[in-house]
Amino acid sequence: MLAAIPDALATHAAFAPYRDAATTLGVARMLASGFPCGTSSSDQHEHGLVGCTTSGFERPGYLKSEVGFPPRLIPPPSRALGALDFERALVERNELIVRPGNLHDTMNAIVWRTFPRTKRIISEIHVSLGAANTANGRPRRRDVLTLFDEAGAIIVSRRDDLRALHQAHEWKALFVEHRAEFQRDARVILFGHGTLEQLGAKPHQGLTVKALWLPLPPDISLQEIDAWMAERIANGVLLAADEHRLPLPILGVPGWFTANDEPTCYDDTDVFRPLRPKRASAPVT
Repeated sequence: MLAAIPDALATHAAFAPYRDAATTLGVARMLASGFPCGTSSSDQHEHGLVGCTTSGFERPGYLKSEVGFPPRLIPPPSRALGALDFERALVERNELIVRPGNLHDTMNAIVWRTFPRTKRIISEIHVSLGAANTANGRPRRRDVLTLFDEAGAIIVSRRDDLRALHQAHEWKALFVEHRAEFQRDARVILFGHGTLEQLGAKPHQGLTVKALWLPLPPDISLQEIDAWMAERIANGVLLAADEHRLPLPILGVPGWFTANDEPTCYDDTDVFRPLRPKRASAPVT
């Protein structure tokens, strides 16, 4: 059911936070055996298909859903579902639709396995907000959540000075002059499953995500990050309708690409764009 993880992604430093989840989901074993999630427990254990159940997770108090998580993986229904129907399947039935052999959906399942609390609260907010009378049928906060879910990243660090350099688009100062400090005191995690898919299937140098800085120690566990984010998304502190996230060209993250070992990498202003000056206010007449 789940797609193979391309070597370019499986061996990439950006995939490191997800290797345990990929192993737990038994991606390679599923592909080899041909058994999808949903087979009997005896078949799953016989063929190494662990990770398809939802047991072993305590539901935090701030999550409304009464079902367990992570969700059960199911194939697409015969009738195509809209975006809200997709989210309702998660919230109401704890079902995650995965198209067979689809890398995008496979990465979504893997991110779900790694950050189940955050992913669940995002789905619950989608359902609670519902549709809106806008061009794409979504209220503004659903746009913010969708972009983060597809192409978001988090930077885990308590270094406000490094964050300020990022905010000012001082790429060389951040990634060259303060390279050792960034590598020691900051941790970048790609959250967007769409970006992870692109990194494996269609990588390109200009791939840019929108990043949130989390004021946490970089060695904090993924489970603690998940709980911290979920609680703050639930109460509107994170990913609010007016959330300001910072563009992050992933080419620049130290340790992710050999190209950025050379300081001249950051001279490419098509990728590492300078901060645009704020537009001057119109004069009062």
